[in-house]
Amino acid sequence: MSTIITLSQEEIESNFDFALKLCAKGHTIKVITKDEKAVLLTPVMGYTQLPDDVNIPDAEEFVPDPGAVGAYVAESMREMTQDF
Repeated sequence: MSTIITLSQEEIESNFDFALKLCAKGHTIKVITKDEKAVLLTPVMGYTQLPDDVNIPDAEEFVPDPGAVGAYVAESMREMTQDF
């Protein structure tokens, strides 16, 4: 299980390399900015770790299929609500 580490903007600015290493090891970094907003640095699966048969398009290229999205949502809702 990853942990969430809270740092101020000043702390992240002075220790950015270390924070990235923590992130690479599975930790999520919550940064509180000077104007008291929250920003997350969180690890995600790198492209080099994806299996060959997984294709994740760039956000600019992706056009969702409304029918497929609707079917996925309907199936997910059936699974989540079957015991209620």
